[in-house]
Amino acid sequence: MRTLIRLIFLLLIISVLFVGAGLYFGLSDHPLVDSRRSLSHQDIARAKSVLKQNDPRGLPAGSRRTIAISHNDLDLAAHYLAQKAFGGHAQVALGNERLGVRATATVPVLSTRNFINVEMVMRTLGGQPELESIQLGSLHLPAPLVSQAARLLLDTFYGEQPFAQLLSTVEEVRILPREMQLTYEWNPGLIDRARDTLLASADREALAYYLDELVRLQSIGIGSRGNLVDLLQPLFAAAAHRSRTGDPVAENTALLTVLGTWSSGQNTNRLVTDAKRPRAYRLKLAGRRDFGQHFLTSAALAARGDSSLSDAVGLFKEIADTDGGSGFSFTDIAADRAGTRFGEVATRSHQSALSVQRIAAAGLHDAQLMPPVNDLPEHLDAETFRRRFGDVGSPAYQQVMDDIERRIEGIALYR
Repeated sequence: MRTLIRLIFLLLIISVLFVGAGLYFGLSDHPLVDSRRSLSHQDIARAKSVLKQNDPRGLPAGSRRTIAISHNDLDLAAHYLAQKAFGGHAQVALGNERLGVRATATVPVLSTRNFINVEMVMRTLGGQPELESIQLGSLHLPAPLVSQAARLLLDTFYGEQPFAQLLSTVEEVRILPREMQLTYEWNPGLIDRARDTLLASADREALAYYLDELVRLQSIGIGSRGNLVDLLQPLFAAAAHRSRTGDPVAENTALLTVLGTWSSGQNTNRLVTDAKRPRAYRLKLAGRRDFGQHFLTSAALAARGDSSLSDAVGLFKEIADTDGGSGFSFTDIAADRAGTRFGEVATRSHQSALSVQRIAAAGLHDAQLMPPVNDLPEHLDAETFRRRFGDVGSPAYQQVMDDIERRIEGIALYR
């Protein structure tokens, strides 16, 4: 018995030393990737163009199609995903039949050796990708073991069938020095299955609840016309009630996702199939319908962790409007930024989510959500914008943006 206890104690010591050595050699003093790149309106324009060119939804089932994704687009996507997933940075390199990814994340609780650096190389064999090598800090990990572990984690969280179906549609992958080519067989059912897979069951239930609640409120005269704040009050009261036994962050995220999808004119059946659709959005914030739409769309994106995307989408729309649209409006930018801040505060933490529910359920007024903006420049055509502000990011432009941020900081809810 004494020998067994000594053996167990020895194994514990060895395990601690092994984990400690792994942590030491897996961490680094310097970041492998130190990029401060964020999404811009040009990136949004490019993404929109790529999606439009390669939209397969009009194809008949079984159609075979090849899409080409440039190195720049892959690099931007990797960097954005790294920022969103773990607040890090990433870079992509392409070669003949090989794709390299370098990524860095920071461990905030450590003062030294607080960088996690990862380098991995994917290669294609017979038109199918596989992991060739992976390095964590100075540790070289066995690629087959990492691949198997990654697949096991995905299957555990999302189920084995959806990913097997997705992989079965990919017929060939080619990696060239300047682009990656993907040949697939189109299956229209993949969109619905992907949505159902990526939305957790609790999330789907919450989305269905708030969509039904929106339809119910409209049936009794709330949320069809009038002020946005009059609709937010009963919805956040419902969220507060559900949060007594649920997660307030998840409740607020689902609620804002429904409102953002609805206010932007998207089909709410994308969230919940076969659900009753609410009447069209006609509510106002600070006396204007467009402010409410900007506010809710940005709040929804921010609530789901896409603050940078929210800002870039809002700016892209305003720049697009300078050519034949309603013109560039700093007032709309202010509504976007206010919505982004609302979405962030509503989902920042358990306590912050409860606080927003309590304040909104008690009844809001417009000034608690949106700062005064009537004196900001708006409806500027392209020539007028260039004459007054030059380009996006110029000192004159940034001065107005800084003013907008100061106004938003003046709202108690966002401090």
